[in-house]
Amino acid sequence: MITALIAIAGTLFGAAVTHYFQRVNADRTMRQNFVERLRQDRLTAYHDFANAVVEYRHHQIKRWHRLNQDPDAEANTRSEAYDKKAVANSQLLRIKLLTSDERLIQLAQAAIEASLAIQRGGVAPSTPEEHQARYHQATAAIDAFVRHAGTDVQNHSQANLPTRRQARLSRYVS
Repeated sequence: MITALIAIAGTLFGAAVTHYFQRVNADRTMRQNFVERLRQDRLTAYHDFANAVVEYRHHQIKRWHRLNQDPDAEANTRSEAYDKKAVANSQLLRIKLLTSDERLIQLAQAAIEASLAIQRGGVAPSTPEEHQARYHQATAAIDAFVRHAGTDVQNHSQANLPTRRQARLSRYVS
Protein backbone atom coordinates (compact mmCIF):
# COMPACT_ATOMS: atom_id res chain seq x y z
CA MET A 1 0.00 0.00 0.00
CA ILE A 2 2.79 2.45 0.88
CA THR A 3 4.59 1.52 -2.32
CA ALA A 4 1.49 2.35 -4.34
CA LEU A 5 1.13 5.73 -2.58
CA ILE A 6 4.79 6.52 -3.26
CA ALA A 7 4.32 5.56 -6.91
CA ILE A 8 1.21 7.75 -7.20
CA ALA A 9 2.95 10.66 -5.43
CA GLY A 10 5.99 10.26 -7.69
CA THR A 11 3.81 10.21 -10.79
CA LEU A 12 1.91 13.31 -9.67
CA PHE A 13 5.15 15.09 -8.78
CA GLY A 14 6.65 14.15 -12.15
CA ALA A 15 3.56 15.38 -13.99
CA ALA A 16 3.61 18.67 -12.07
CA VAL A 17 7.32 19.24 -12.76
CA THR A 18 6.84 18.36 -16.44
CA HIS A 19 3.90 20.75 -16.68
CA TYR A 20 5.92 23.53 -15.03
CA PHE A 21 8.87 23.15 -17.40
CA GLN A 22 6.61 22.89 -20.46
CA ARG A 23 4.85 26.10 -19.38
CA VAL A 24 8.18 27.90 -18.87
CA ASN A 25 9.37 26.71 -22.27
CA ALA A 26 6.09 27.78 -23.94
CA ASP A 27 6.30 31.23 -22.29
CA ARG A 28 9.90 31.65 -23.44
CA THR A 29 9.00 30.61 -26.98
CA MET A 30 6.07 33.03 -27.01
CA ARG A 31 8.30 35.90 -25.80
CA GLN A 32 10.96 35.08 -28.37
CA ASN A 33 8.36 34.96 -31.15
CA PHE A 34 6.93 38.31 -30.05
CA VAL A 35 10.37 39.93 -29.91
CA GLU A 36 11.32 38.53 -33.31
CA ARG A 37 8.05 39.72 -34.84
CA LEU A 38 8.57 43.20 -33.39
CA ARG A 39 12.14 43.24 -34.73
CA GLN A 40 10.90 42.23 -38.19
CA ASP A 41 8.17 44.90 -38.09
CA ARG A 42 10.72 47.54 -37.10
CA LEU A 43 13.10 46.46 -39.81
CA THR A 44 10.34 46.72 -42.41
CA ALA A 45 9.14 50.10 -41.09
CA TYR A 46 12.67 51.55 -41.00
CA HIS A 47 13.34 50.29 -44.53
CA ASP A 48 10.05 51.64 -45.88
CA PHE A 49 10.65 55.02 -44.23
CA ALA A 50 14.16 55.29 -45.66
CA ASN A 51 12.82 54.45 -49.12
CA ALA A 52 10.06 57.04 -48.79
CA VAL A 53 12.51 59.77 -47.75
CA VAL A 54 14.93 58.88 -50.53
CA GLU A 55 12.04 59.16 -53.00
CA TYR A 56 11.05 62.49 -51.48
CA ARG A 57 14.63 63.78 -51.68
CA HIS A 58 14.91 62.61 -55.28
CA HIS A 59 11.66 64.37 -56.18
CA GLN A 60 12.84 67.58 -54.49
CA ILE A 61 16.02 67.48 -56.57
CA LYS A 62 14.04 67.02 -59.79
CA ARG A 63 11.68 69.77 -58.69
CA TRP A 64 14.55 72.21 -58.12
CA HIS A 65 15.91 71.52 -61.60
CA ARG A 66 12.47 71.91 -63.20
CA LEU A 67 11.84 75.19 -61.41
CA ASN A 68 15.26 76.49 -62.44
CA GLN A 69 14.32 75.83 -66.07
CA ASP A 70 10.69 76.96 -65.79
CA PRO A 71 9.69 79.10 -62.76
CA ASP A 72 6.00 78.70 -63.75
CA ALA A 73 6.12 74.94 -63.07
CA GLU A 74 5.62 75.48 -59.30
CA ALA A 75 1.94 74.49 -59.30
CA ASN A 76 2.65 71.25 -61.18
CA THR A 77 5.54 70.18 -58.97
CA ARG A 78 4.05 71.21 -55.62
CA SER A 79 1.27 68.61 -55.67
CA GLU A 80 3.62 65.70 -56.24
CA ALA A 81 5.98 67.03 -53.56
CA TYR A 82 3.11 67.05 -51.07
CA ASP A 83 2.28 63.45 -51.99
CA LYS A 84 5.89 62.30 -51.50
CA LYS A 85 6.13 64.12 -48.19
CA ALA A 86 2.82 62.62 -47.05
CA VAL A 87 4.15 59.11 -47.75
CA ALA A 88 7.29 59.85 -45.72
CA ASN A 89 5.22 61.26 -42.84
CA SER A 90 2.96 58.21 -42.94
CA GLN A 91 5.99 55.95 -42.60
CA LEU A 92 7.21 58.14 -39.74
CA LEU A 93 3.94 57.51 -37.90
CA ARG A 94 4.49 53.80 -38.33
CA ILE A 95 7.94 54.12 -36.77
CA LYS A 96 6.47 56.06 -33.85
CA LEU A 97 4.08 53.16 -33.24
CA LEU A 98 6.88 50.61 -33.21
CA THR A 99 9.59 52.30 -31.16
CA SER A 100 10.01 54.59 -28.20
CA ASP A 101 13.54 55.59 -29.28
CA GLU A 102 13.28 59.39 -29.32
CA ARG A 103 16.66 59.79 -31.01
CA LEU A 104 15.52 57.62 -33.92
CA ILE A 105 12.33 59.65 -34.29
CA GLN A 106 14.33 62.91 -34.23
CA LEU A 107 16.66 61.58 -36.93
CA ALA A 108 13.65 60.57 -39.06
CA GLN A 109 12.12 64.04 -38.72
CA ALA A 110 15.48 65.62 -39.56
CA ALA A 111 15.69 63.52 -42.74
CA ILE A 112 12.28 64.75 -43.86
CA GLU A 113 13.14 68.38 -43.06
CA ALA A 114 16.51 68.15 -44.83
CA SER A 115 14.79 66.76 -47.93
CA LEU A 116 12.19 69.52 -47.78
CA ALA A 117 14.96 72.14 -47.65
CA ILE A 118 16.27 71.06 -51.06
CA GLN A 119 13.34 72.84 -52.70
CA ARG A 120 11.00 74.82 -50.52
CA GLY A 121 8.88 77.56 -52.03
CA GLY A 122 10.30 80.98 -51.22
CA VAL A 123 13.48 79.65 -49.58
CA ALA A 124 14.81 77.41 -52.31
CA PRO A 125 18.57 77.42 -52.88
CA SER A 126 19.40 80.02 -55.44
CA THR A 127 22.74 78.66 -56.63
CA PRO A 128 23.78 75.21 -57.77
CA GLU A 129 26.37 75.16 -54.96
CA GLU A 130 23.71 75.88 -52.34
CA HIS A 131 21.50 73.21 -53.92
CA GLN A 132 24.37 70.71 -53.80
CA ALA A 133 25.05 71.51 -50.14
CA ARG A 134 21.38 70.91 -49.25
CA TYR A 135 21.43 67.66 -51.18
CA HIS A 136 24.44 66.50 -49.16
CA GLN A 137 22.74 67.56 -45.91
CA ALA A 138 19.65 65.53 -46.82
CA THR A 139 21.77 62.52 -47.75
CA ALA A 140 23.69 62.76 -44.47
CA ALA A 141 20.43 63.00 -42.51
CA ILE A 142 19.05 59.89 -44.21
CA ASP A 143 22.32 58.04 -43.59
CA ALA A 144 22.27 59.01 -39.91
CA PHE A 145 18.74 57.64 -39.60
CA VAL A 146 19.67 54.38 -41.35
CA ARG A 147 22.77 53.87 -39.16
CA HIS A 148 20.79 54.44 -35.94
CA ALA A 149 17.92 52.24 -37.14
CA GLY A 150 20.40 49.48 -38.03
CA THR A 151 21.92 49.68 -34.57
CA ASP A 152 18.44 49.52 -33.04
CA VAL A 153 17.49 46.40 -35.00
CA GLN A 154 20.84 44.70 -34.36
CA ASN A 155 20.80 45.47 -30.62
CA HIS A 156 17.29 44.07 -30.21
CA SER A 157 18.20 40.87 -32.02
CA GLN A 158 21.40 40.31 -30.02
CA ALA A 159 19.82 41.25 -26.68
CA ASN A 160 17.24 38.50 -27.07
CA LEU A 161 19.56 35.68 -27.98
CA PRO A 162 19.51 32.99 -25.30
CA THR A 163 22.57 32.70 -23.11
CA ARG A 164 24.68 29.56 -23.30
CA ARG A 165 23.19 28.36 -20.02
CA GLN A 166 19.62 28.97 -21.25
CA ALA A 167 20.36 27.10 -24.49
CA ARG A 168 21.85 24.20 -22.54
CA LEU A 169 18.84 24.05 -20.19
CA SER A 170 16.35 24.21 -23.04
CA ARG A 171 17.80 20.95 -24.41
CA TYR A 172 16.74 19.20 -21.19
CA VAL A 173 13.34 20.88 -20.92
CA SER A 174 12.17 20.11 -24.47
